Amino acid sequence: MNSELDDVRKEQLIEILTNELKVLRAKVQISQQELADRVGISRQTYVAIENKKHKMTWQHFIALLLLYRSNNDTIKMIDWIGAYPPDLERYITLKDD
Repeated sequence: MNSELDDVRKEQLIEILTNELKVLRAKVQISQQELADRVGISRQTYVAIENKKHKMTWQHFIALLLLYRSNNDTIKMIDWIGAYPPDLERYITLKDD
């Protein structure tokens, strides 16, 4: 199976999502603490990621992506900003085209 994403592509996707975290969180109307709890990180870590003072890990990216893709208020925005492109969908679903 050739459904791999290289590190450069992962970094691009992380940057796309990082740039929109404040807007996404506002759309869901969730506190930083509640979001951090759902993702499994400390509030301080989440705040640092949201403020671009700490780099998001790939695991945090996937957790946040799943959270926002499962919410009716943010799913369209996730697709619109390009945070869930076809190559990532193939990677997550283990499909090759």
